[in-house]
Amino acid sequence: MQLKNFIISIILLLPIIFLIAEEKINNEKLNSDNLIGKNLFCKEHNLFITYSFLDNKRYRTTNYFLVYFDIGIRNGTYGFLNNSRYLYLKADKKIEIYNNPKKIKDRKYWKKKVVDSPKLDYYLDTKNLNILFNPSNYSEIKSKCEIFNGNYIELKEKTLRKYLRYFE
Repeated sequence: MQLKNFIISIILLLPIIFLIAEEKINNEKLNSDNLIGKNLFCKEHNLFITYSFLDNKRYRTTNYFLVYFDIGIRNGTYGFLNNSRYLYLKADKKIEIYNNPKKIKDRKYWKKKVVDSPKLDYYLDTKNLNILFNPSNYSEIKSKCEIFNGNYIELKEKTLRKYLRYFE
């Protein structure tokens, strides 16, 4: 009887153990010094955002605005703080905006403009995968993210499909 209860307990604990192990693996992927090729998919209110780490200093973010039919692409630099849990994200002032006022899916009709925007500095909490306004446990969360297991092109295409479905 005790053996049977022990086996049932182990079977019930296995999914929890696998979830903990998977979370540790995801966190280790972002805690490493080499973020090259890592991609994040994030959600905010009325916005999808992707982060792609291009090399050991630069990243690119793509904003898919759900209120307007706009997509914004911006580059920036990143670095670790004294507390390696937080990654400093410094966005460039220039942002490329692709606008499609007629909501036509064919990208050749989209209009491009480059605009200056205010300085935007955020922090990535590599433990919880949240974008924050400042590096502390009590900071307001700007967006919640998840690691995308694929390359930049796959992330872009999958997010664009999800984005265009939003307008159907």
